[in-house]
Amino acid sequence: MAVMRKIAVILLASALLSPAAFAEDNEKMFTSAGAADVAVVGEPVHVGDEITASILVHNQGSETGSVRLVLTDSEGTNLSIGDDVAITPGSSREVSASLTPSSAGVLNMSWEVGSDDGGVSSLLQGSLEIHVYEAQSLDLSFDEVDWTLADGLDSQISVALSEGESRDVNISIALGYQGVEHVVQGFSVTLEPGLRTLSLDLGEPEADYLSVTLEPRGWTTSNSASNLTWQVDLDAPSISPSVELGPHLPNKPSPGDSVSLPYWLNNSGDAVTLSGELRVVRTSDGMLLAERIVSSVSSGGTSSGTMEISPWPDSQIVELEVIWFMEGAAVSEFLSVESTDSGGGTELPFDLMAAFYGALSGFAVVLVGIIAWRTVSERTPGTEEGRGKMLRDSRITRRFEKAPAKREIQCPNCEQRLNIPSEHTGTVRCPACMSQFSAEPAQEEPAVQFPTEPRPQGPGSSEGGTAEPEPAPSWPVARSNEEILSCPECDQRLRVPLERRPVRSRCPACRTEFMAEVG
Repeated sequence: MAVMRKIAVILLASALLSPAAFAEDNEKMFTSAGAADVAVVGEPVHVGDEITASILVHNQGSETGSVRLVLTDSEGTNLSIGDDVAITPGSSREVSASLTPSSAGVLNMSWEVGSDDGGVSSLLQGSLEIHVYEAQSLDLSFDEVDWTLADGLDSQISVALSEGESRDVNISIALGYQGVEHVVQGFSVTLEPGLRTLSLDLGEPEADYLSVTLEPRGWTTSNSASNLTWQVDLDAPSISPSVELGPHLPNKPSPGDSVSLPYWLNNSGDAVTLSGELRVVRTSDGMLLAERIVSSVSSGGTSSGTMEISPWPDSQIVELEVIWFMEGAAVSEFLSVESTDSGGGTELPFDLMAAFYGALSGFAVVLVGIIAWRTVSERTPGTEEGRGKMLRDSRITRRFEKAPAKREIQCPNCEQRLNIPSEHTGTVRCPACMSQFSAEPAQEEPAVQFPTEPRPQGPGSSEGGTAEPEPAPSWPVARSNEEILSCPECDQRLRVPLERRPVRSRCPACRTEFMAEVG
């Protein structure tokens, strides 16, 4: 009987303490929906890292209520209070709070789920212990900076991350020139604890210094600096190439020979030259006589060799230019070589084609000058007072003014028409082309004859007889006992048959009319 009583008491106490019975007296009832302890996300944790504590809470009540997670230290000071989370009846939600430790060591915390609405189970509380480590360190260094003409600017940097978690960082590469800095590259990497090497290929920049900046992304370094920057000065590569030539062999080569020309390529700069070509060119016409590939020359170094020129040009004096070509640069050296006469004839000390073209140009200039002078000398006289009439002497003036007898001839070289004295024989010089030629004696031209006018008969004349003609008072008279006579005006020699005299004639040279008689 006593046993039955004890069992009844236990069952009654269980009914009174069960959640169902408690829910009947409370509209809201919050209890754990899973594990009875909080879960911590973010471990292992370093100083400056964020950790989050969370727990799953269930609402067994009949109304919606809000709960929050509160973290406190050993002294009861609130370290973090999470956001209020509303939970509907019969639902479960995660309640969390975040914390960022500021010092290393063991962090003892208490947690508790609280609600302004009440009804929180006494099981929703407890304590936890977190180990906080020192903040991770981040270091940057330049392993190598190499700037050459062949490969450009190459740099190798090393980034060291201390033991702990993997970290994300942003890397920025900048170049500075004359006080102005500009970013040329930017990227993000995830670093594992330890040492990592990164290579940077920057081409052929114009820069005085190189700067690399590391920026932690979402975490804090041990030195608490937001960015880590490293800078190094740069010196652009500089070369100073030159060509030096030695004595060629043979000393006086003959046309067609093979000539050996030793050379030295020097570099007095502070950088290695690029590989290139060495060419031997004749300066008179740019003809390529020899070429070869040459390797790069180190700083302060020299490269030597021999150029073979074959066949040797056929010229008494050969002017050569030895050119060292590189990408972006070229230097040269000149050389004059005297050749041996091959015996095939006289070697001219000048270019025959050049002399020919010069002579042709001179002839053209002289010819143009002669044509211009002839044009000026044969210019037609101008008009008088704009009336368009040529200035000429009237026939009456020429008739009564005695002028020296002249005749017209033609220059056989330039066909210039000239007036010379009628009696002149021998050499004549043309004023137009300055050529001399022989003037033949003038040939007699027949005079133009006119019919004579009938002479009036006198009282003593017999009918049918002819009276001697008398010249008109205004006509000049020319007489001779031969068929040849001279014009009374210009002394032009004319032929008038004796059997036709007396007769009125006209001189074909001066157009003078006269009477030709016997006597």
